Parts: sequence; C-alpha cells; structure tokens
Amino acid sequence: MSETTRFRVQEVHNFGGFFGGDTVTLTATPFGGSSTPAGQEETITIDQQALANVRDRHSISAGMLLELARTGDRVDRARLLGAATHAELRAALGPPTLEGPLSQPLILSYRCRVCNLWVDGAPEQGVCRVCGSMLQDPSSLPDDRR
Repeated sequence: MSETTRFRVQEVHNFGGFFGGDTVTLTATPFGGSSTPAGQEETITIDQQALANVRDRHSISAGMLLELARTGDRVDRARLLGAATHAELRAALGPPTLEGPLSQPLILSYRCRVCNLWVDGAPEQGVCRVCGSMLQDPSSLPDDRR
C-alpha cells in the first residue's frame, strides 16, 4: 500500500544513467505547508517512469515540491506540485496540452507567497491548492506588481 507525502527538494545529487538506470537522486524534507521544513532530510531516488507530470528527470531542481506515493523506500509515483521559480516549473512540466479552442483564459500556474512556490494549475476559489492560504487579490497590489 502506497503512502503519499509531500517533499521539498533541498539538493539534487545526481542523475543515474547507463548502469545507474534512469533515476534522479535528491535530498528532500517533508513539506508542512510553508517554507519551513516539517521533518528530517531524506535521500530519495526516483525512477524516470515514476515521474507523472515531469517531462525529464534532468529538470528536477532544488526548491521544487513533489508529491510522492511510496511503498517503503521505493517511489511508485512522483508528481510535481510547484517550484521556486516560474521558469523552473514551466521547464519541468513542458508546454500545456490543449484539446481545442478555449472559451476562457487558462491559468497554468500561480504564485503563493505563503508556501513560497509557483504552483501548477489554478487556485481553488482564491485559495492555494498546496498550503490552503488565501491568495492576495491582484487588484490590491501596486500597478508595477500586477
């Protein structure tokens, strides 16, 4: 039975290849909803096949938030939830796949100041999907910050 936990990547150690397999080995800390770690660092190895929404394991970097489904130490599934920068998030996820014309704007990601991440997808009713905090209304920001 898989256990799902969120981890923030602290450091990427190496990318396996040839003899090491198609893996990424990293150090991460459990995520408790803010930029403060919620537990001890762990060294985790993830197979390329376990990366659910990441194009290439080489795009995993420090500051990313991963949701891991694990059985013991083995990662069964890893899903990228957010990244420290918008550029890192978009590089890891790749271009969006659209199934036709859109009837309204499509929100690909948003910035949460509480969890300090660019989060994949749209917020749910003005609330961050990662940490549950209320997002600031853009109309209350100064013109140069919108």
